[in-house]
Parts: sequence; structure tokens; C-alpha cells
Amino acid sequence: MSNGRGMLAGVLLGVALATVGCATGGGAGGGKVRIKGATMCAAHGGTYNSANRSCTYTASTKSLRAACEAQQGTWDDASEFCSIDPM
Repeated sequence: MSNGRGMLAGVLLGVALATVGCATGGGAGGGKVRIKGATMCAAHGGTYNSANRSCTYTASTKSLRAACEAQQGTWDDASEFCSIDPM
């Protein structure tokens, strides 16, 4: 019976460690979201210039919903958060 408990403890430890690794954003990408410069520029209403890696903006007012959706996000009015899927 003790072998069964040892095996169960080992499995639970492995699951716990894997869960903590996912929750802390560990892994190859380090938990960061990467956005291409052209996408970031366009999301904020700019015009991207790849030759000199710059973004030209014009003064404008944009709703938070529009800014969020321009980055393929989902805006929640109640919480005032923009949810963006990093993958």
C-alpha cells in the first residue's frame, strides 16, 4: 500500500509543479506578449514606415473599445479591461 501512496504523491507533486509553472508565466516565452511594430502602430491609428521603423500618428480620439479591438482584443465595459489572447 505504501508504494501506491508514494506513486500518488509523486503524481500530485508533478501536477502541482506543472500548474505553478503555468500560473507564473514560466516557459520559453517568459510569459510576455509580443506585438509586431506594424500591428502596434496600426492599432493606435498610425502609419507604419518599415524603411526607418517609425510610426506616424495623427491627433485623434479613439474609444477604448476601438483601441482594444484594433489589437484583436475584447473590451469589457463593466470591468474596463481589454483582454488580449497572447497566442
